[in-house]
Order: sequence, then C-alpha cells, then structure tokens
Amino acid sequence: MARRPDGDGGFALSPRARWIGGWIAAVLLIAAIALAFRLLGGNGDGTVVDPSASASSVSGPTRIMFGTALDPVTGEVAADSRTERFGETDAFVYSALPGGTVPEAVYVEVRLIAGESNDPVQAPVDAQALPNPEVIAFSVPASALLAAFGPGEYLMLIYADPADDPIAEGTFTLIGPVASPVASP
Repeated sequence: MARRPDGDGGFALSPRARWIGGWIAAVLLIAAIALAFRLLGGNGDGTVVDPSASASSVSGPTRIMFGTALDPVTGEVAADSRTERFGETDAFVYSALPGGTVPEAVYVEVRLIAGESNDPVQAPVDAQALPNPEVIAFSVPASALLAAFGPGEYLMLIYADPADDPIAEGTFTLIGPVASPVASP
C-alpha cells in the first residue's frame, strides 16, 4: 500500500515494497524485449536473424560436391546430377566453392579408404589450372578413374598449396563392373 506523501511530495515505500517493485519492473522489461524480438524478428527490421559461422566451421575445408554433370550457369555440379557413386559409363564430375578467393590452380590428392589404411593413389604433385576461375570444377570419365585407381571408396582432398591444409574434401565410390557368375561344370 502506498503511504501518505512525505515532506518532499513523493511516496515513501518500505524496503520490501521497493524490492518487489524492482522485480516487477525487471520482469516487465524482459517481457517487452521478448515481445519486440517476437514481433520484429530479432533484427528490428522484420528479417530473420542468421547465425554467424563459428570459427571452427570457417577454418575447415569446404565439402566437395560430386555428380555426373556440371550446371552450365553456375559451373558447379548440377543439383539433379549429384551422386557419390560412379560406374564405368558415368561422367565423374566434382566441384567445390571454397570460402574466399578461388585459386588459379589446385592440387588434387586421392586416397583409398580401406579399413584403417588411407593409402594415396594420387599425390598432390601436379597443379591443375581451373577451366572456370569462379569455381573449382572438373569432369573426367569414371572409366579413366576405374582404370587408374580400381573400384573402392576414396577420399578426395583439394589444396591451393600442397604444403598447406586442404581447402576442400569429400568422399566418393567407384563401382567396378559386376562379374557374371561362372557356370559350374
């Protein structure tokens, strides 16, 4: 309850009443802020707040996308051709869009993933110039890879400089021709 005004014209509240009033004011302030975020979307302009990338996600390699065709507009793997499994008659296409500047040339390493070994089947020794300077993208016949590497699951690493960490990585599988059963005599 409020008391009669004291000598300076204000209300004299007990310490307990001031404590309760402070908590009520704090709760109302928090509720008003929450309501503003709910109504305005968090940015004050009605747009959704986008989470910023963490330091760990920025510093890691970009994912390599695999497929059977390049998109003629973007130069990247076409969305409707994405796959990570390639047979002898397929085109083997891959692309990556690393954060920052796309290098003029890249080094590609391919490792066979088998059990605990990670044996390289292609070392990153020869620089490959990029046909499109806006994206890292290449297309080769899968039959050429099957002839060079054989069937199996592989890890591909792309480097701007082979002495540095990879800027992109991804896994793919080469499927060899299925052997037909031999008739028993």
